[in-house]
Amino acid sequence: KLLMTQILELIKLLGLGIVSLILLHGTMDQYEKHRNFLQKIKNVKSEYSQESFEANVPDDFILTIATAETGNFNFKGADTARRANNFFGIQAIDDDPFILSQDPNKKAKVRTFNSPEDSIKGFLELMKTGSSYEGIRESIAKGDSTINYFDSLSKYAEKSDYPEFLKDIYITKILDFMNPKNDMNKLMLPTRKPMKSQMNNLK
Repeated sequence: KLLMTQILELIKLLGLGIVSLILLHGTMDQYEKHRNFLQKIKNVKSEYSQESFEANVPDDFILTIATAETGNFNFKGADTARRANNFFGIQAIDDDPFILSQDPNKKAKVRTFNSPEDSIKGFLELMKTGSSYEGIRESIAKGDSTINYFDSLSKYAEKSDYPEFLKDIYITKILDFMNPKNDMNKLMLPTRKPMKSQMNNLK
């Protein structure tokens, strides 16, 4: 009976470990998409001089917008944007190349890009010159914290709570991801003693 109790307890511990590993794997997959895109952001910004506007747009702001516009980089229900390499919901104007959105309620011209990097460049250019981003440019010039950037986007966004939506993503996803001290194992795995100690405790 004692041996059976020990075995059942061990199975329970191992089961929890397996569940934790599954959860960790899923979260790491999610973070991998963010990590890859963040590297693309850094690579693109490195092409500009350090004094330029583009180089001074915070990485976490760019990553927040991309996370929001792509549905956490899954492009669920946004196959047009995926095919267009459009990570920021940018619509085509003038002679910009585009493909039509498949949304039956709105045939928007989704601007196409040759690569994710080109999409980042397009977004930086839009921020630098677009009238809707005047508040962002002022925030960058003043050295404001990124959390303050989002309020100035409400005047053009179709989503009425867009600033709050972006802040929520920034606070719940991006800040945690950008923290270099973030230890995924500590976040996802329960603290356990070595297996030998566990077995000794079961005796």
